[in-house]
Amino acid sequence: MLIVGRATELAELDTAWARVAAGGPELAMIWGRRGVGKTYLLTHFAEGKRAVYFTATRQDTDDRQLRRFAEQLREQLGEEVRDLAPQTFPNWEAALRFTARLAESAPLLLVIDEAPRLAADAAELASTVSALWRGRIRGQRLMLVLCGSAVAVMERLRGPSGGLHHRAGVERRMDPFGPLDARAFQPDLAPPDFIQAYAACGGYPLHLRRWSAGRTVEENLAELAFAPGGLLLRDAPDILSEDLDGRGGYERVLTAMAGGARRRSRIASRTQQRIDYPLDRLRRAGYVRMVRSLGPGGSPDPVYEIADAYLAYWFAILRDDANLIEGGRGSAVAHRTRGRWQAHLARVFEAAARDHAHRVIAGAGLPADTVVGRWWKEQTAEIDVLGLATDGPVLVGECRWSAGRVTEQDLTELRRRAAQLPPSPAGGPMYAFWSRSGADPTLARHPDVRTFTPADVLAAGSGPAR
Repeated sequence: MLIVGRATELAELDTAWARVAAGGPELAMIWGRRGVGKTYLLTHFAEGKRAVYFTATRQDTDDRQLRRFAEQLREQLGEEVRDLAPQTFPNWEAALRFTARLAESAPLLLVIDEAPRLAADAAELASTVSALWRGRIRGQRLMLVLCGSAVAVMERLRGPSGGLHHRAGVERRMDPFGPLDARAFQPDLAPPDFIQAYAACGGYPLHLRRWSAGRTVEENLAELAFAPGGLLLRDAPDILSEDLDGRGGYERVLTAMAGGARRRSRIASRTQQRIDYPLDRLRRAGYVRMVRSLGPGGSPDPVYEIADAYLAYWFAILRDDANLIEGGRGSAVAHRTRGRWQAHLARVFEAAARDHAHRVIAGAGLPADTVVGRWWKEQTAEIDVLGLATDGPVLVGECRWSAGRVTEQDLTELRRRAAQLPPSPAGGPMYAFWSRSGADPTLARHPDVRTFTPADVLAAGSGPAR
């Protein structure tokens, strides 16, 4: 089983298991949105261990869940518990106490996947686990892993007011992969095609594995997004339903952002509701990010945007026309939304360029204290990529997804906008262009200019240093 991009998570789990093997209990919490690879990681981690893997189900009674748990104990541990395990348990405290006793003779791994589904009130489960950990588990070599897709619920349980605050030795949130790590799922795609695959699929392994390298971008989208029952069409509501109920107006907030509302006032105007609580919860759960203009001189007001490339794609292009697509009108929807697709691609490529800029800074020997962001000033200028050090701007960049090479005229315009930034250190900043189509050869005459393509963005290094 190949694990991609989760070395840190796996190392933490391995270290915790070593502590269990040495004689002490361990509690771990792993959470993240549906489809990011939590189950894949934990299934891999459980291989070769004395382990029980239990997945809680939605809309099941406690009695049914407890009966299923007893069945899984007998099935996965076999003969050693077949005559010991009851047909069911009266409650989860009894079930966990029984499992802990099984860890007295040898290390035992218990994974409870989708743990928040075990009780109508997840806090009850947290209280049960916390009480058990305080008073019942001492020398048992038990490693209990609580895993969940309800991000906000899991973070609340481990927070200051949650029942599991400071209880877990491993706490790890798993987010969708960034483009560089996600590249491993589709290594044979040409770099521009991979950027488009990532823009539609986001950093979800399930989505990326379904993308076919033998088909064009349009053919993949026709099957995955614009066909009835397509994976990209149907998966977003499932992801959202794990974490967000329909009463908070969360989808309205996300839809407003996808439609171009980026400031609080415009989001509130579009949604016609109070947005303080839903916006804060969306931020804490990682669905939305707040962005401020980097450094002095820019706009003082932050903007908000959908942080997940796949969900941004779904809200901007698929959500409002889902019924038409399910009714077989997907090709018409794809044609009508081409402009929105290109705008979404440009935003995804720009975000990937900012990630790449960190590697450019390291490779170019720019100051180690350089931070990367973007800069804008109302109705005046916008800088896609800004590297700001203590002494001032050291990198000023622009991203170009549209067809056409970057020219000297583009450089002149970028220099004009950069003149509105705070003064740069002696020698001026490095100017950089990230372009799908590359740059005109005449830009090579300028020693302070670097140009990058999608291939550079997806390479582990910093790209060409010229």
